[in-house]
Amino acid sequence: MHRGPASRSRWSGPLPVILIALATLSFFACSKGPPAPARQVQAAGMAEAKRPRIVLIGIDAGTWDLLDPWMAQGLLPNLARLRDGGVYGNLQSTEVSSSPVLWTSIATGKVPDKTGVTWFVRFPNGLGNPVPVDRSSLKTSPLWRILSRRRIDVAVLGWYVTFPAEEVDGRLLTDLAEFGQMPGSAYPETFLWDLAPIPQGQAVAAMPRFMDYPYDPEKAVRKPGEPPSLDFLVFDRFVRAWTRDKFYLDAAERTLSEGPLPEALFLYLRGTDDVQHGFWKFMDPGAFAPHSDADGKSVEGTTIVPPDQVAAFGKVIPRYWQWIDEGVGKVLSHYPASDPPLVIICSDHGAGPAVAENKVDVPEYMHLSGSHRPVGIFIANGPGIRHGGSRGIELHGASVYDIAPTILHALTLPIGKDMDGHVLSSIFEDSVAQRPDETIDTWDTPGSGPPASPEVPAAIDDKIREHLKSLGYIGQ
Repeated sequence: MHRGPASRSRWSGPLPVILIALATLSFFACSKGPPAPARQVQAAGMAEAKRPRIVLIGIDAGTWDLLDPWMAQGLLPNLARLRDGGVYGNLQSTEVSSSPVLWTSIATGKVPDKTGVTWFVRFPNGLGNPVPVDRSSLKTSPLWRILSRRRIDVAVLGWYVTFPAEEVDGRLLTDLAEFGQMPGSAYPETFLWDLAPIPQGQAVAAMPRFMDYPYDPEKAVRKPGEPPSLDFLVFDRFVRAWTRDKFYLDAAERTLSEGPLPEALFLYLRGTDDVQHGFWKFMDPGAFAPHSDADGKSVEGTTIVPPDQVAAFGKVIPRYWQWIDEGVGKVLSHYPASDPPLVIICSDHGAGPAVAENKVDVPEYMHLSGSHRPVGIFIANGPGIRHGGSRGIELHGASVYDIAPTILHALTLPIGKDMDGHVLSSIFEDSVAQRPDETIDTWDTPGSGPPASPEVPAAIDDKIREHLKSLGYIGQ
């Protein structure tokens, strides 16, 4: 079993064999989680030695409609390598318009009624006073809590609905750590305390790679009742996205380079969804122009996209995905080729143009030209995963609820009977796929419910609400 962070105490030095055996049995008997079955306890040393490291990277709003052609063009070499050497397929979503709901279900294997996370906001002060959702709503155990109970060292970076931070066997940087130092932003409390929020100036300096536009932050304002300006679009859909993802990619670099590699890494990157919401019409202007369908009937488009805007912003989405692909490559470069991790890449939902039934016609939201679709992406590669030949092995029938039980199976841990997903057995080599699953009633224990404090600072609540309003998720 790989060692966790140096800050966590461990026994060292020689011990008599009988004491080792007694300590092992005592640990499993007194574990904070549910008791392990007897034959699992007896084989614990062997099972743990064979456990692969896990890397779960959540990339918001992935769709094969975009990624397949870009991979064919060689634009996404790291994601293509993972796909082509492993298993890939569609991932069926459910609540396609609510990312916090979906990423919580991915991390728990459960439906929203069981997780307690049902929307972007909650209403503790009445319906007219929405408060951004946080971990106080979470009623069940995510993967990092489950693994921590079995002393599996975890690193959690930016996952939705993790503020305020909970104690884990390892490190956790919440989804609000990007806003700077505050109580509850990390565990241990000062983990990466010196990693400052990414200033807007860095995003401006990075813009030439993504767009050809003379961005003026002074003009990045939105007037009530009018379509937002292009400068507001760039701020709202690119600057916010890039600075957030850059913060958590920097956090991943620090985490993986400054200590032992975690046994399970959970990294969430949201910016792909933001830029697709904002820049789809410039990438795909034909979908927004009046045209005829296959039967020759006139189809109403949303607008004709000016050619100069297509030239300025048409490459934002593919180039953002290229940047994310590079980030994935940097993360995986920290793992030795002789001991690769089991990597899972997934998205919470898909994406497409905001036309037809997905059309945006409210002036305040006219800067949004991409919308969600119910099918996302799934990729698995690494120890125990089937090898895909030249294009990968295609998976069918996977849903967002299946990720958590599949990871537990890979780690030889029991599957909760109260989970709504199932193990994706077909992604594994026979020796892993045919291994019988242990089950338990639940991984939840007394104390698994919502924490009491600390609360999100009011100024940060306001920033989150502003962002949700710009997407139309909550009213103006």
